[in-house]
Amino acid sequence: MTITGPDADLLSAVGALRDHIAAPRFPLAAEGVADVRETRIELLNRIDDYLIPRLREPGGPLHLVIGGSTGVGKSTLVNSLVRYDLTRAGVLRPTTRGAVLCVNPADVAAATGPHRLLPAFSRDGAVRVAAGTPLTGGRPEGFTLAAHPAIPYGLALIDAPDVNSVAQGNRETGRRLLGAADSWLLVSSAERYADAVPWQLLHEAWRRRMNVAVVLNRVPAESAADVTGAFAEMLDAHLPQAAAEIPVFTVPETTLTAGLIPEYLLDQLATWLHAVSQDPQVRLAAVRRTVLGLLDDLPQQIAALYEALAAQVEQANRLRVQADLAYSGERAALHDAVAAGELIGGAALVEWQTMIGPGRVEGLLDASSGAGGTARRLLLAAVADQVAAAVARSSDQVAQAWRGVVPVEEEDRLAVTAGSRAGAVAPELEEWANRLGELIARTRMQSEEGRPEPDFRIAVLIALVLCGRELPRQRRRRRAEPPIPAVAATRRLADQVFPGGLAERLAEQAAAALDASLGALFDRYAYRHQRVLSELGVDPDAAKSLLEAGYAVQRAR
Repeated sequence: MTITGPDADLLSAVGALRDHIAAPRFPLAAEGVADVRETRIELLNRIDDYLIPRLREPGGPLHLVIGGSTGVGKSTLVNSLVRYDLTRAGVLRPTTRGAVLCVNPADVAAATGPHRLLPAFSRDGAVRVAAGTPLTGGRPEGFTLAAHPAIPYGLALIDAPDVNSVAQGNRETGRRLLGAADSWLLVSSAERYADAVPWQLLHEAWRRRMNVAVVLNRVPAESAADVTGAFAEMLDAHLPQAAAEIPVFTVPETTLTAGLIPEYLLDQLATWLHAVSQDPQVRLAAVRRTVLGLLDDLPQQIAALYEALAAQVEQANRLRVQADLAYSGERAALHDAVAAGELIGGAALVEWQTMIGPGRVEGLLDASSGAGGTARRLLLAAVADQVAAAVARSSDQVAQAWRGVVPVEEEDRLAVTAGSRAGAVAPELEEWANRLGELIARTRMQSEEGRPEPDFRIAVLIALVLCGRELPRQRRRRRAEPPIPAVAATRRLADQVFPGGLAERLAEQAAAALDASLGALFDRYAYRHQRVLSELGVDPDAAKSLLEAGYAVQRAR
């Protein structure tokens, strides 16, 4: 993001940092990742809503957000300060369902211009309030803009939705507005001042070095001293360094006149509002303090994101290793089966034995009978079933290891099978079988020009590789037990079809080619899982780039 403004170097550095915060994803489950995702969104909002526009236009109206818990009288306070019903007050909860941005008519252009704060929030039109019903706020991501001459020039009051509202959208909007404020006016009451939410907000404001004032509203006259004293003690206990810097205004419980608090009860608060907004230098000082507080807070936020990004990379590497182990284990088992000549068994071996038995073997060796093609398909299907089972086991292991770590919507993609029906032959195996004809012709050097090797020779060589090779292991075993009849018959038939020791040489080369084809096949299916992982967007360089972008912002200050 390229940005220009009063401080182009700092703006450019902040824009680059913003891109490095927005680009990485945190798709994998890890400890604390939900909090980090929320931190990332909040940080992006603060940069987009406040830091970039405020660096572009530091002299705009001071945005003071009036926030707090539900039912403490925020809207009534805003109306009473300007002596007009700008926002709806009442007993229904939540009363403020959308934010209302209240400005002096002379500040409307600044509040709606291209460098305005909270640019993502729409403005429902600049309304000069003179008559009509109170404004209730627009949709959660928008403002209702109310212009009234009673609002001091240079001050933008934002009546924010309740930060503890039962409506999630209201809560999120309220907190987002507080994150994009130059100053806060935190409103509580005699009944709510000890709630957790106000104190969380105060802690956050102090951490960000913001200008904050507190209004204790609706305080009964007979208990005013007790309430203000108790609040002062809590402030001194929870925020001892901030206690002297946070002004606290007490508004007594009173009878409203036309829905408004009597003006004299708000004199001190009104004086403070004029003091922080009327002098441009005072406004700039408040803005500078808030901007510097946000910049000072960036390293802590970046550190949290950095650790989370590093954890994502570790998690992704762990998942990658788990997938590699799952597939390499099954691949190694098939490699051993090929090396041992034990890749076929069960019904397929029995059927092959029948095809080469007395009375049927002659038909197999008749190139015109079609029996060779049938045998070839039988043997390839048997291998394909073994491979499909191995791939399915690998896929199940990966799916089990990754479940709950990858996003739920990606888990369906983890089910990888080598064929949708029994006997489905992978292209790698078909290609291997086709190359066997070329191998036979090259080795025998007797093929007729332009004519492929008959299927029965290919079938016999396939069977020899699958179950009939004379390997050292078989020779040792033969001393202890006789070979399986189908195995012995396959060897005899192979010696008949490929005499003079040719059978063993062909079987060795064909087995090596099959092992390579199985490796390519397993790589193809393993890649599907690796692709799922890659598409999640875990960038191993993102953490370092984020850290460097954060350093660049601090150097540009």
